[in-house]
Amino acid sequence: MARFWGKIGIKRNLQETAPGVLKRDVEEIEVSGEIRNLSLRWSEQSQGDRLSIRHVLSLYTPEDSDIDFTEVVYIIWKNRKWTVISIEYKPPRVELGLGGLYNG
Repeated sequence: MARFWGKIGIKRNLQETAPGVLKRDVEEIEVSGEIRNLSLRWSEQSQGDRLSIRHVLSLYTPEDSDIDFTEVVYIIWKNRKWTVISIEYKPPRVELGLGGLYNG
């Protein structure tokens, strides 16, 4: 398993950026853990090439942590933002499944 030290993006407050247009702030928080299940998939589609990964990021979460992992939208790994597609709690850890590149 590879060690991970980086940032995750968590949705925060909902704000109105223009009349009738709502946007959520994303706060980046530093975390550490391990990367597991390393695999990579490249698919060619008519709308362009798509890269997706099938990694699981396993993070240690202390009981006094105030992070709401259900609001995680991306993880910064290898200088790119990757979308979180699944969340699984396995106390004292939380496992975040990664998908394709984050577009937000």
